Amino acid sequence: MAKKMLAIDDDSGTREFYTSVFEDAGFVVRTAADATAAIITCEDFNPDILLLDWDMPGGGGSMVFEKICTLVGKKIPVLFVTGAPGKVAVDILASRVSVLKKPANIDTLLAHVNYLFESHLPGQN
Repeated sequence: MAKKMLAIDDDSGTREFYTSVFEDAGFVVRTAADATAAIITCEDFNPDILLLDWDMPGGGGSMVFEKICTLVGKKIPVLFVTGAPGKVAVDILASRVSVLKKPANIDTLLAHVNYLFESHLPGQN
């Protein structure tokens, strides 16, 4: 079964980059440009992992993270990719959450996503 990723970023070029990189790596990728679209897409798509920007229109990464975790009823692995990694609230950092500074290179993105995905398969942790 293909791994499903929801990539959330307000920059269209970044969303296109994520789609290209992760589809080439075997993921089914959906994207969202703001908090509202992210929540709606997450409900419909039920992703296995999130790639999430911290600063975005409509509520920001913190609100999206909290809302999605509540909606999906499971702990979903999240990789925050942001220009300001120091803004990511310490209280949400956990084993299922990682942070990378933008711009992140392809190898680093793939390594972090694969680690988060594979180390948090059902029945683990």
